[in-house]
Amino acid sequence: MYAVAGAGVLAGTGWWPAAALVAASSGLVLKAVWFDPRLSVGVLLDVGVITAVACSWPASVH
Repeated sequence: MYAVAGAGVLAGTGWWPAAALVAASSGLVLKAVWFDPRLSVGVLLDVGVITAVACSWPASVH
C-alpha cells in the first residue's frame, strides 16, 4: 500500500492520503498482532505517516 500511495503522490492524485492511512494503520495492526521489539522503528514510521497525513503535510509535493 505504501507503493500505491507513493505512486499516487508522483501522479499528483488526491487519493494518496487515504492509501497512506490504510498502509500505516494496517502496518500498526500487524505489528501489534505479531509484536517484536525489532519492529519499534516501523511503529514510529507508521505513526509518523498518520501524523503527517492528519496535519495535511506536505501541502504540495510539486
